[in-house]
Amino acid sequence: MTVQDILLPLENILFRTRTKLLCPQGKYEVLITERRLVLYAEKGKILKSCDVICERLDTLVGVEYSEKGIIFKIAKMTLQGGNKVVLRGPVHEVKPLFNFIQSTLSTIKTSINKNFAEM
Repeated sequence: MTVQDILLPLENILFRTRTKLLCPQGKYEVLITERRLVLYAEKGKILKSCDVICERLDTLVGVEYSEKGIIFKIAKMTLQGGNKVVLRGPVHEVKPLFNFIQSTLSTIKTSINKNFAEM
């Protein structure tokens, strides 16, 4: 199964990490579409299977970011929504992901508030 197989019709990838990030369930490639945060991993050497975790962006209520280490910095990002998602990885991967999620969430919240005000 490829990444295109897990996308909904008319759903496009807006952001994708170059390396896999570590979360409690394993290592996942992180994708962000217009509607969802998708964690995607292919497991198995011979019998390959696909492991997917999804979270709707409009359900996210909080995003936290922190860095640890002096020489080998590791970043940690926590997403609070329907599920709690914790991602760890190199700063050069996690920080752009954090910034992109922040800007996407502010765009979503602005459009929701605008639609609510029009009612």
